Amino acid sequence: MIDSLRSLPARLNRWIRRTLKPPRVVLVHHRRYVHTVAGGLLDPARSEKILAFLLAQGLIRKRDVSRPIAASLANIFRIHSQAYVESLADPRAVGEILGAEVGSRQAQEAIDLARLMVGGTIQATRLALRSGRVSVHLGGGLHHATPDEGMGFCIFNDVAVAVARLRARGFADPILIVDLDLHDGNGTRAAFATDESVFTFSIHNIPWAEAEAVASKSVALGSDVTDETFMQVLTTELPPIVASHRPGLVIYVAGVDGATTDALGDWQLTEDGLLARDQFVVDAIGANGEVPPLVVVLAGGYGTAAWRYSARFLSWLISGAVIEPPDDVQLVLQKFRAISKQWQVRDSAVPERDDDWNLSVGDLMGLVEHGDAQFLGKFTRYAVELQLERLGVLDGMRARGFPDLTVTLDAPSGLGQVLRVLGTPDGRDLLLELKASRSRSIVPGFEVMEVEWLLLQNPRGAFTARRSQLPGQSHPGLGMLREVVAWLFVVCEELRLDGIAFVPSQYFMAAVGHRHLRFVDPVRQARYEAIREALRGSRLAAANSHLRNGLVIDRATSASVSWEPVPMVLPVSHRLHEQVFRQILTEEPAPTGPAKGRVCH
Repeated sequence: MIDSLRSLPARLNRWIRRTLKPPRVVLVHHRRYVHTVAGGLLDPARSEKILAFLLAQGLIRKRDVSRPIAASLANIFRIHSQAYVESLADPRAVGEILGAEVGSRQAQEAIDLARLMVGGTIQATRLALRSGRVSVHLGGGLHHATPDEGMGFCIFNDVAVAVARLRARGFADPILIVDLDLHDGNGTRAAFATDESVFTFSIHNIPWAEAEAVASKSVALGSDVTDETFMQVLTTELPPIVASHRPGLVIYVAGVDGATTDALGDWQLTEDGLLARDQFVVDAIGANGEVPPLVVVLAGGYGTAAWRYSARFLSWLISGAVIEPPDDVQLVLQKFRAISKQWQVRDSAVPERDDDWNLSVGDLMGLVEHGDAQFLGKFTRYAVELQLERLGVLDGMRARGFPDLTVTLDAPSGLGQVLRVLGTPDGRDLLLELKASRSRSIVPGFEVMEVEWLLLQNPRGAFTARRSQLPGQSHPGLGMLREVVAWLFVVCEELRLDGIAFVPSQYFMAAVGHRHLRFVDPVRQARYEAIREALRGSRLAAANSHLRNGLVIDRATSASVSWEPVPMVLPVSHRLHEQVFRQILTEEPAPTGPAKGRVCH
């Protein structure tokens, strides 16, 4: 009750925003955007995470979300040559653009998605001009596609096509395209190379093409760009362009792949730096007292953290205040809980159990196929597959380029069963492998799910400088750890297990989930925090290597610090949460382990 009363003002504020004060922003989004064409680097759920956050905060209403339709070929031909468009009938041509070998079905899906993205930006320009509100397309920004060639994951140039369509319909005002994606907006610049009415402004790392345009400004800053360097260029270059061009429409290509955490980029922009960038663009286009219609497209941003930068910007754009997005695990967990509530069924003919918990779909499925292995002694293979399907976990794997999935569950082996998700019917591509069991010994006084082994990998992915190989990895990660952990969390809630426990054999395993996981022993937790502080600033692979190679030194003893595998837990029940966090806050750590450390090179 107390928690409910405390949250009442926030809930009331969200209700007021939803019902009484229409937001100054309208969104364009389609559920099919999860079928990304950029493989494992681009988070397929990026747009859905942003939308879920804005809806949950009451910043946007469902009625303010517009669903686009795919662009017609007639509109595509306004920019792209007939020869180029016809060449896409060959899957090999599509594969060259995507940087991967694709079959006819995958090529068709990629083309369909590209046309839908173009339709989304067309819709965004239409809404911005008609409503006077800022129009945000939760997609688009495919700026590398030139009139005669696709490249860099970009099949069709959505911004260029949308502008050409406006011109064909009589919109004659000057148009400004501000492209602050990490990569050069070469395709858009080429599309309007001879058009003085469309000014293309791009700040990027390196040029993709040297072609000049009559109304264009391109600034290449190289690698390792910081907030200060970027903002100095932006604040110097953009205002004079706005003043001289006097646009009647601005399209902002707001890529976030310049973030220091980006899986592909080579810049060092912080979250505050990216927000300052976005705020400056919005303020600069209205600095002359005339505020032109504004369209925002997402463009680049790679890795599971990319959505948060855009979400912070949009929260400010809508409300005037920056609202911090929740942790990814919490966001996914909220979604999964909402979905799981729809599964719950009650049958008056089935007596209640002694613990007063009622049957769910999982229970019913557990009564089937008695001869098969049962995951956690409860769920058959079919039940597990049903859960993963309904929660969208399997869809996430399909969106990463694995349309033909197979779920297997081995007979009991050792302490638990082995669950696998395979990316091909013949079992060549292993995506997920999980071995888990119920345990009352790993955390005394509690029953938990003990994860003995969890593998998530993309067998078609490639390691990069920012996604370097970790010990034990044969392939890069699948980028779905949060979704799998959230699924296991929901399973624990249904089975009334107190938490999820595992023993990290190496430092990086603990570091990946440090925001939610805690060591059962508070002394071990304090030791881990000291190690983590000593390794601050090092990338995960490098930090793990430093520790393994004895480069973390205990100042008190001058001895190398080694990693000690001991149990960690993700609390699910309130009782275990209180136990773990109360120990951390109240118990004095023993004097073992490093009070402080340093990394020696």
